Formats: sequence, structure tokens, C-alpha cells
Amino acid sequence: MIIRINLHPNRKVKAKSNPATWVLLVCFIIAAAILAGFWIASSNLDEKTSAINRESNQLQSEIDQIKERIKDITTIRAKIAELNDRQVVLARYTSIRQGPQFVLNEISRLLSNPRDVVGRKEASEKGWLLAWEPDNVMLKTFKDIGNGQIELTGTARTMEDIQEFWTRMKTSSMLRNVKLIEIKDAKDSVSSEVVQSFVFTADANFNYQTQEGRALIESLLQEEAPEAENAEGSDQAQPEQK
Repeated sequence: MIIRINLHPNRKVKAKSNPATWVLLVCFIIAAAILAGFWIASSNLDEKTSAINRESNQLQSEIDQIKERIKDITTIRAKIAELNDRQVVLARYTSIRQGPQFVLNEISRLLSNPRDVVGRKEASEKGWLLAWEPDNVMLKTFKDIGNGQIELTGTARTMEDIQEFWTRMKTSSMLRNVKLIEIKDAKDSVSSEVVQSFVFTADANFNYQTQEGRALIESLLQEEAPEAENAEGSDQAQPEQK
């Protein structure tokens, strides 16, 4: 029996270092690295997907809330529009109810002579004949004929009385386009005297819900207040003079 002993060191090293083993080891390491990279990438992708889903759900929730708000706003706007329509209708009814009242007050003012000095001066500057007797004119009808127009019918003793009433109406801030439509002879139903029957038309300011209309009414009311105070003052002053 022969025993062989390898005394060459190089052969021993070569025997231990097999190239296939190193190749397999390197391939295993690379595969493990690739798998680890895929796993890390997949984990990051899952996290990003979850974050995107959470953000998408949050945005969808906000969108739903906004839709609810928009729905409420639409309902509120519809209610506001309905209230505005009601206010317009009420304003028209108020104008119809109060308009003739202010116009009649204005006509009553025109058919009377101012008592205070300032009022008489202003009336004289407007061309009023202060010596005129307003009782010479009698109004019979007052009609709202539409589109802001009114019609006045009545009788007067003479043509001069009609002329004076016409002049005064044309100086009114509330009346526009005052026109004498008709004038003819008639008989007074009480005294049977011959009088002059007339028909006037004019544009009246019924728009009391507008800014211009309210300003006009306020100015007319302010003009009437000092006249009333001056009239009371003159009535109180007369007994002192006596």
C-alpha cells in the first residue's frame, strides 16, 4: 500500500479555490441585492400608493363638502331672489297705495296760497298770482290712467282761473308734462251759472321706492313743515297784534 503526500502548496490552494463556487456566491449576492431592491421599491410604492389614496379620499371628502355648500348657496340665492321679487311687488303695492295720496296733497298745496313771507316770495318768483282765489277752481275727478299719468277734471269760473291753475301745476316738482286736454262751457249744478269745464293730464311721480322719488317726497315734506310752523306762528301772532 502506497501513501501519497502532496508537498506542493500551490496545488493545495487551487484545490480549495473553486471558481464555480465563487460565481454561484456572487450570483446569489446579486440576486439577493436585486430582490432586496425590489422589496424596498415595492414597499416605497405601497407607501406612496397609500398616501395617494389617503389624499384622494381627503380631496373627495372636501369636494363633497364643497358640493353641499354650493347646494346650500344655490338654495339661499333662490330664496333671496324670491324675497327680492316679493319686495318689488310690495313696493309696487305701496306705490299704488301712497302715490295718489302725495299727488293729492301736492294738488291741494297748489290750490292754496302760501301764508308765510318766504313761501309767498318763492311762489311769486315762480309766477303765481297771489291775489288769485283758489276757490274759483273745483276738482271733480282724479284718475290714474296708467304709465304714471293722471287725469284731472273740474270746473272753473273763468279762463283766467284755469290759466292760473295750469301755471301752478307746471311749477310743481312732482308733476311733469302738464297738458290742457279739453275746455268747454258748462253749467254749475248748484248755481246754474256758466262755468268752464276742463280736463288736465300730467305725469306724476309715483316712484316712491326709487332714490329719486324718495328724495323728492322728503323735499316736499320738508317744505310743508316750515309752512305749517309759520302758519301756526302767524295765527298765534295775530291776537298779539290786536
